[in-house]
Amino acid sequence: MSVALALALLALLVALFALAAVVAVYARLRLLEAGRAAELSGYATLVGRPAPAVVRPRAGQRVVVVAVLDADCPLCHGVWDALATGDEDPAARFVALVDRPEGFAHPDGRAELLVDVDARADLFEGYSPTLLAIDAAGVVTHRSFVYADTDLRALVRDLTQQHAGSHHSRGREVTRA
Repeated sequence: MSVALALALLALLVALFALAAVVAVYARLRLLEAGRAAELSGYATLVGRPAPAVVRPRAGQRVVVVAVLDADCPLCHGVWDALATGDEDPAARFVALVDRPEGFAHPDGRAELLVDVDARADLFEGYSPTLLAIDAAGVVTHRSFVYADTDLRALVRDLTQQHAGSHHSRGREVTRA
C-alpha cells in the first residue's frame, strides 16, 4: 500500500468519525426538544418557572428577553450582536447571560451583558444559544433554541410583541428563517 493511499484512507476514517459525531449531537438536540413536553431531557422545565432575580423585568418593563450564551460559540456571538444592535423598546429588557465576557463587548448597545454563573446555570438547558422570554411577573413564558438558520430579528420581535397584549405562547418552539 502506498503512502498516499494510506493517508487517503486515514482521512476518510477521520471524516467518518467527524460525521458520526455531528449526527449524534444533532440527534441529541432533537431528542432534547422532543422530550421537553414529556420532561425527559434530564433538565428541569423552564417555562412556567420563576426566573432568577437578576434577569427579571424592572419597573415599567413588560418583558425580558434573555439569551443564554457561551463565549466559545460563534453562533452565540451573532445572537449577542442581534440583541445589542436591534430596535429600542423601553418596555423590554434585553440580557445576555454568559459564562465569561470575552468577545461580547458592545459600546452603547441596548442589551446588558451579565456574567452570573448561578443565574446562567439555573437557565441553561444543555444547549446555547437559547432565548427566553420572561414576563412582567418574572416567570419564564417561552424558550427557543437558536440555530444558524433562525431568523433572530423575527424571533426577538415575536418575543417582545407577544407580551404587548394579554396572550402568551407558552413553550412555543423556534421561529426559523
